[in-house]
Amino acid sequence: MTISTAIIPAAGWGTRMLPASFSVPKELLPVFDRPSIDWVVAEALAAGITRIVLVTGRGKSGLMDHFDRHPHLEALLRRSGKDQPADLIVERARSATFIELRQGDARGLGHAVLCGEPATRGDRVAVLLPDDLYLGEPPALGDLIALSEQAPNKGVIGLLEVEPQDSRKYGMVGGTWQGDHMVIDRLVEKPEPHDAPSNYAITGRYILPTQVFDLLQQQGSGALGEIQLTDALQGLALDKGMLGLVPKARRFDAGDPEGLLIAGLRCALDHGSAELRARAQSELGR
Repeated sequence: MTISTAIIPAAGWGTRMLPASFSVPKELLPVFDRPSIDWVVAEALAAGITRIVLVTGRGKSGLMDHFDRHPHLEALLRRSGKDQPADLIVERARSATFIELRQGDARGLGHAVLCGEPATRGDRVAVLLPDDLYLGEPPALGDLIALSEQAPNKGVIGLLEVEPQDSRKYGMVGGTWQGDHMVIDRLVEKPEPHDAPSNYAITGRYILPTQVFDLLQQQGSGALGEIQLTDALQGLALDKGMLGLVPKARRFDAGDPEGLLIAGLRCALDHGSAELRARAQSELGR
């Protein structure tokens, strides 16, 4: 069955982005000419997703507003002869079915994914974490979906090779490589370097069978007293199986000020005008 639904957990406080995220959701901070969440949704749409479930929290209503129609603004733009930006508002709102669900109690990533269950359809669901921004072609989620189609009963997760000392920042995986993907048999949440099963970390892209919701519902709190998605992924790996691959697109950490800045520069160079690129080279060369 075609994967049509993507859950985007976006209820976090964005503490790494303070003070910029104090009054503006971190997902709405700009990457070149649009909010970072816009790039994440664009990746999902390019991979064939038609249903976007935003799991938000208090103070995050602006995320849903960004993907909604704005008739008054559209009318003002058209009266000023600015049809193109008005058309973009309409196209963005019509690009998918957008649904907002609230995570009332911050109980971890696994809980946030579970909050999205009522709006999902099909036997598999995509999950995209907006802190992980993938830029370039093919869309990272598309790489995962292609592998999932070969093994529809298994989960598929995006991987990133990291330095050993960075294992404390990530969920880490171990297993055996078969061609371009890993058959995963072990997942550990933020281990010490000597406890990490490999140098490959889980990034924020997943294709998961809907069995994951049953596992999340049944499991108790794990590391940090939260409902950890990694624990449910371990359950899937032991039952149906879990695969991992490194997407071809380049990953940026959009939850970190430096990562967000670098991603914006990359987008400016890739999507900006020739005049902008020349100006940037001139200014940066001073």
